[in-house]
Amino acid sequence: MAEKKRATEEAADQLRAGILRGEFRPGTDLPGERELSVRLGVSRLTLRAALTRLESEQLVRPVHGSGTRVLDFRETGGVEMLGHLYTLAAGGYAPASLLANLLELRRMVAVEVLGLCADRATDDELSALDAQVTALEDVVDDVTEFMKRDVDLALGLVRATHNLALVFLANTIARVMLDQPGIEAAFAINPRGTVLIYRRIAELLHARDGKKVRKLTRMLISKLDRNLVAVVTQLSALAPAS
Repeated sequence: MAEKKRATEEAADQLRAGILRGEFRPGTDLPGERELSVRLGVSRLTLRAALTRLESEQLVRPVHGSGTRVLDFRETGGVEMLGHLYTLAAGGYAPASLLANLLELRRMVAVEVLGLCADRATDDELSALDAQVTALEDVVDDVTEFMKRDVDLALGLVRATHNLALVFLANTIARVMLDQPGIEAAFAINPRGTVLIYRRIAELLHARDGKKVRKLTRMLISKLDRNLVAVVTQLSALAPAS
């Protein structure tokens, strides 16, 4: 059963990659089952399971009497496509450009998340935030652990909004960012400054000042994001070609 599931995932990954790279163009039909099963080296049953997965991701749609139609992922894809696009960066996508898009989304989400936290977070959740900031300060010289705790702290803030949709979105953004090559170096830029920012944010949250925390967050994260894109772009330029 595990082997069959793995074969289905691998087949879905290959087909998805072909769609995202433009090998299968929107509005056209995928090759027939026989051709695809031979090309992918899987049974028709496994192929159908893979196609069902892509259908659930809104990448394809079965058309009666025709076949399986390729959809335009830019119009139908969900936020989970970000992760798949990053894995295909070496195939012609621009990681820095995609990262900039993602950071812009994160920035908008972060501003509203902290504003909602000022209104909704419980006293216990704010006390937990204080403890997380202290724990973060304890590992400013350990980049890997600092990155992990920083992300955990950010996700804790999202959970304190008590908005499940925001939690799901933040989980996806966090996964994609952590998969970005060179991301650890970006977290190492100014860890002590990051801790000071979190302390100031915590003060505003305790004061229940949503307006000020939104303004501060927008200003500070914009600066951090510019630095992050610059670092990742530089690292990408230095990376050897595969």
